[in-house]
Amino acid sequence: MGTRNAGKVLSQLSDLPGKPVIAKTGLTIQFPVRFRDIELAQVGASSFVYGLFVIILDDGDYALQNVNALIELGPAAIEIVDIDEEPYYNFHYEPGQVVYQTKELVCRSSLIFKAIDEFIFKGKIPWYVDYEDVGKLFNTAKKHARSSADILPSVMEFMASYIGRSKGNRIKYIREVAKDYKGFEKKYLEWVPMRSVFWSAPGTVNKLAGAYFSDGVVSALVNPSERTEKIERILRT
Repeated sequence: MGTRNAGKVLSQLSDLPGKPVIAKTGLTIQFPVRFRDIELAQVGASSFVYGLFVIILDDGDYALQNVNALIELGPAAIEIVDIDEEPYYNFHYEPGQVVYQTKELVCRSSLIFKAIDEFIFKGKIPWYVDYEDVGKLFNTAKKHARSSADILPSVMEFMASYIGRSKGNRIKYIREVAKDYKGFEKKYLEWVPMRSVFWSAPGTVNKLAGAYFSDGVVSALVNPSERTEKIERILRT
């Protein structure tokens, strides 16, 4: 794998008004097979995928796509590959092929709640999503998903700080172990389900992980607080 380089990847995609997005070089769109099972993707004669996927150029450099809507993909050579024992779809495109059939997005508010369940409650974060990315997962929810959830960055930062744990010792929050920015890299990081009482810390946070925890988080997303509580400041420190 090469380096993450959004500018380079973007330069290899055409962007003409009213036209499909065309590949200028060979590239692959990759996302988990499980997206199909949880209705975040449709693969077939017409293929759609929730806008959290990675675009990988043939030379290995890549970029993250993050938009809270479905995107219609063009016909591609499709294969399934295993990454860390997880199956992923590879949609490969040659130069000149249509990557996105249209720049019009398919907006569905239900996508946000499916995504929250998958990425936050279940802690199933794809390999290409970094710690910092988790805090931005739903930045376009209100605009692109037509969701009533105005998800504040501070709420997502709190969630990232909660489910991000030290690899090999999931009791430890990664923010407590990392000594600098490099300490948040994937080789040091694991994700835990936010619903899991097993990995919950004792005290206040443990109580939050009770039977009504999911309802409470959804409520926090739809009706965010206007002030930062002490427990949030502690978890994000």
